[in-house]
Amino acid sequence: MWVRLLDPLSSYSGSAGERIRAMVIESPECAGAETIAVGTLVEGEIKAVRRLGMGILHQTAQLEVDFNRLKAPDSEIAIASKILEIDNARETVKNGVIHGVNATNTPQGRITGRLTHLPTWNPYGDLALVAYRVAFPVFPEPEIYLPPGTDVRLELTAPLLVPEQQRGAPQDGTADEVDRAVLEITVSELPQRTTTAHGQPADIVNVALLGTKEQMEAAFRAAGWRSSDPTTTKSVFHEMYAIMAFTNYAQAPVSKQLMGGADPAATWQKGLDSYQKREHLRLWARNDVIEGQTVWLGAMTRETSAALSVRQHRFIHHIDEDLDGGRAIVVRDLSLAGCVAAVYYVQRSEAEHVAMNATGDPMRTDGSLAVLQLKDCENPVYVRTANGTPVATRPRSKLARYVDAGSCTAQSFGEDHAGAARRTETAAA
Repeated sequence: MWVRLLDPLSSYSGSAGERIRAMVIESPECAGAETIAVGTLVEGEIKAVRRLGMGILHQTAQLEVDFNRLKAPDSEIAIASKILEIDNARETVKNGVIHGVNATNTPQGRITGRLTHLPTWNPYGDLALVAYRVAFPVFPEPEIYLPPGTDVRLELTAPLLVPEQQRGAPQDGTADEVDRAVLEITVSELPQRTTTAHGQPADIVNVALLGTKEQMEAAFRAAGWRSSDPTTTKSVFHEMYAIMAFTNYAQAPVSKQLMGGADPAATWQKGLDSYQKREHLRLWARNDVIEGQTVWLGAMTRETSAALSVRQHRFIHHIDEDLDGGRAIVVRDLSLAGCVAAVYYVQRSEAEHVAMNATGDPMRTDGSLAVLQLKDCENPVYVRTANGTPVATRPRSKLARYVDAGSCTAQSFGEDHAGAARRTETAAA
């Protein structure tokens, strides 16, 4: 199941035994209803924490959290679980333990580290490279910090019997039958794929929103999504820094795609702390489908990694091939924000179920179009707020952070040099 943090998690200021709360936002369905009701409180404690500090004893931070009970107003259920994944995070999860990033594992660190291994005459001496990386450090923040609103996927590790009062109920939103009938009749005439600027088939159209522009914008803002910046010199430099520092650019531009030769009317995205990972949605406004309403057709994908494409001469993102999982995130987030009146799915008989996008990534879908009838946002299940007690995420002193980066750099260079020496001895033998 997916839960959303209500309290922040920090390896720098967290301590074993610290209480952590989260909220169930998605669980497996049974008979059309959530197994565990959305909004159910999940509680746990930090089981173990490891700060990076000076990076002398270890090079990555760690956090282990034990979510061990479901809370209801009049009851409490013990559960056994482990963390499987953190949505859009640069951190990794292994055996339920969250591992932070290596402060020296950046493009700058990898390039300068490998220069020391050049054969024959080497103009880049070790001391010069250490001085360069310490004088001009571009390092990710190595401590782990997951703010409230972070989505975490849990796996139950023991059977759980959920009482009836804590199970979800089927959605009670009633779709407008006239709108539904019109969409089902006209869906075959709607575009099924977006295209690149060169006319190459790109993403699959899998989402439709019914509502005004004001309702659409309010829904995504309430759900914590951000609009995308246009591609400019400033945004390109911002992207380059995010790549070098392994951090997030919350409003990063998206690549150019067209629908019927037109640019999207809006682009929305959700990230956390990684440039490589995000959910994003391009929307095109159509006023010729349902009279009197704007239909926002969208192509939703989850980006899972980024790499430099030699063929395209730029950084490209790779996507999760499960498009239906990404589509479900849009439905879930806007519903949690209280901005959806009804959700239904329109089948497209001629839709592609397996395809390739413009960069060669496979895509898989059931071919249906998720239709969300929007409303003015009210009674949200989850409210995004800046209130609460702030926690320290890293040393407040810039000098201390600089010294930590320098220590990690020196240690990394020592390991690189020792590894190079071992490889040289092995080759000689």
